[in-house]
Amino acid sequence: MQPELHIWQPNYAAFDLSSGVLGGTVKHNRSWISLIGYCLATAFGAAIIFAIIVAGGSVALANHQTAIAEEVQNDNASSAPPISVATPNDSSAAGQNSDQQSPPAPQPNSELESFSGFVTDSVCGARHKRRSNLAPEDCARACLRSGATYILVDGDRRYRLSGDQDSLSKLLGTRATITGTRKGQTISVSSAGPQT
Repeated sequence: MQPELHIWQPNYAAFDLSSGVLGGTVKHNRSWISLIGYCLATAFGAAIIFAIIVAGGSVALANHQTAIAEEVQNDNASSAPPISVATPNDSSAAGQNSDQQSPPAPQPNSELESFSGFVTDSVCGARHKRRSNLAPEDCARACLRSGATYILVDGDRRYRLSGDQDSLSKLLGTRATITGTRKGQTISVSSAGPQT
């Protein structure tokens, strides 16, 4: 049988009426300062954990953007034609220089393939955030004037486009179907038209 217990308010002690023995005492209330300290410590700990999560996400995003920028820079560096210095008396060097600037024509024996995607520039890609006040085709034209090259974006794949600059210029900023030969990440365009 359980003894009957009563709580005395002044010292929070339990008293067993049947035996007359004073039971264990309950801890006294702590001050409100310790409660505020506990709340501040909990909030500070949560803030530190949240800051670590946000910093980790920022680092991951920065690494991804750096990798994309390096890929674009490597693409631009590998697509730049070699520079040759021609003297006024050297007509053969001038002839070679004009051959180097013309885009490679598709070889007749090569197999033509069709590619579908978004025609844009190599700087902005499919997202034109740098010049958000411009339409995608206007932004791409501005980037092309600054030295960017035409690319075809198809999901995660990006192909550099060479040849048929007139057709590509008309399709800039739109989805298109490109027919040509692919060598690595470069497509030598033989024809281009709107995607159907």
